[in-house]
Amino acid sequence: MLIFDDIGGDFEGRLRSCRMAYRTVRVSGEELTLSTGEAIIEAKFSLKVLDRLHEPAYIGIKRMTSNGETFLVYQTTGVSPVHFQMLGMGINVPKVIRREFLETIDRSWGTSEETWIDILAVPTGYRMDIVDGYPRFERSNLTPLVGGEAKILSKEAVKAFLCVEKGSEVGEIKGLGIPLTVKMDEIVKYHSGLFGFTGCGKSNFTSYLVRQALSFMKNISVVIFDVSGEYLIHLLDLEPEFISTETFDSADKILDAQAIPDSLEGMRGRMKVLIESLISSRKIERLLLNSETDFSLDDLYKFFESLVEERKDAEQAKVAMRRLDTFSKNRGYSHDKLLKEIADDGEALDELLKIIEEFKSMIHGMGATWKRLAAVEKFITDRSLDVKSKGSVLMPEDLARRAVSEGGNKVFVVYAPEPIEARRAVSRFVKELLLLKKIMGYKRTVLTVLDEAQEFIPQKPTVSDATEESNRAVESLLRQGRKYRANCWICSQRVAHLNTNALQQLHSYFVSTLPRSYDRYVIAEAFGLSYDLVDATVSLETGEWLFVSYRATKQKNVPVFIRAPNNEVILTKGLADKT
Repeated sequence: MLIFDDIGGDFEGRLRSCRMAYRTVRVSGEELTLSTGEAIIEAKFSLKVLDRLHEPAYIGIKRMTSNGETFLVYQTTGVSPVHFQMLGMGINVPKVIRREFLETIDRSWGTSEETWIDILAVPTGYRMDIVDGYPRFERSNLTPLVGGEAKILSKEAVKAFLCVEKGSEVGEIKGLGIPLTVKMDEIVKYHSGLFGFTGCGKSNFTSYLVRQALSFMKNISVVIFDVSGEYLIHLLDLEPEFISTETFDSADKILDAQAIPDSLEGMRGRMKVLIESLISSRKIERLLLNSETDFSLDDLYKFFESLVEERKDAEQAKVAMRRLDTFSKNRGYSHDKLLKEIADDGEALDELLKIIEEFKSMIHGMGATWKRLAAVEKFITDRSLDVKSKGSVLMPEDLARRAVSEGGNKVFVVYAPEPIEARRAVSRFVKELLLLKKIMGYKRTVLTVLDEAQEFIPQKPTVSDATEESNRAVESLLRQGRKYRANCWICSQRVAHLNTNALQQLHSYFVSTLPRSYDRYVIAEAFGLSYDLVDATVSLETGEWLFVSYRATKQKNVPVFIRAPNNEVILTKGLADKT
């Protein structure tokens, strides 16, 4: 095997210095101090070397031991061309002399012994021994010796270092152009996180990883809680079951509520055909958070009675109660008649809605009473639309039972744009899922994906907005789920606002561009990463990620920069094949 790449004979480098670096930052009132080992490797100047090292690379620094020669593996984080005259050229040097220095420096690149390249690198914590012409890697805490020869690891050596044989591809290693293959079952089993700012391609990449999980794991279902309306489109060719807290009565309205990538706008017609197919096969369903037995005619009576007792719009409430009484007697309804049953009868529904509308017209249009009654009206109307579209209604507990059932659907997209409703749905789903797993012993792996996870597991939860409830549920899933094949992926752009107890349960994580420095510090501190590496994510392009895993790669906890496949390309082909 070709173990080292000397870039056509141009690379010559040696370790010049090695030290511990410390950085301190305040995050949410808490002071974090990070330490990391840093090495500076001095290399002979070459434009080919300089251009190559602007992309990430792994470097072996030769180290003699009592048992012979080994190489300590470092990862590059930056590169800087240096000319000797640069070191003494401060602003206090007269302008004329500075200009002469600059002209001399410009002419000297690559032609003078006074030029070199400084390479900044951080330790991976591994050593490489060469045995019978092949590299062998193992954990090591050896310190390097200044002056040690440095060599760039070849593609073949990096592949032997990081890539799992016959593993699942998660992207292409930057700078090398080879696929990074990992243990996809470990990325699922031990929980994972995807962190990056808006526009970095989180939902695109998450959708690709979902596809890989479905391909490499036979008995798995994936439940995605989506507050932004992105995943139905990203996975549409897989014909997912689409469950929403909102009610839609047509494919066009569903499409209007979803975020369609610009590159896929031309395929809107194909998407509509597939969504209509989902509707006809009853894969478009409503998620209901309130028990249907909670809504009856008696509830309406009690609502109006409470207004009379509170003396709020009392006269209008008395009129509405008389109207309701007449309506019930004429229809032969008892007070415990469910509103969902009334919604089945179009004529009765219109009469009931008219009573509610007349009451609303007599009171203040934006008052609390008006809003409460409008919510009841929406419920009745939504039930009617459910009936007309021949759809079904699911509770979060029903969804959990479907997810664990063998041979059922494999992909469920839960669209819940209202955060409080989304949190309550997640809480109830997770509680039922863990209950089914623990007591009933269902074997099917269930992967729960939480998009915009800061909505569910914030650092400072409260009771009023249901974040305390969702926090407890998700933390239970992360702590206990692995034993029962109930796993979780967390996606977020606001890392510093996440529950740190939850973050510590993740064993694999993908980090893209995070413009806020405190988000980067939290990542570095939570996962024991070099801040220099995390800081380098600022310059990543859309679709590029820093990936680290304690479980999924061949070696534990070795950071690697990757360029992810584009899910939209896969989706485009899938839509064409389906329609």
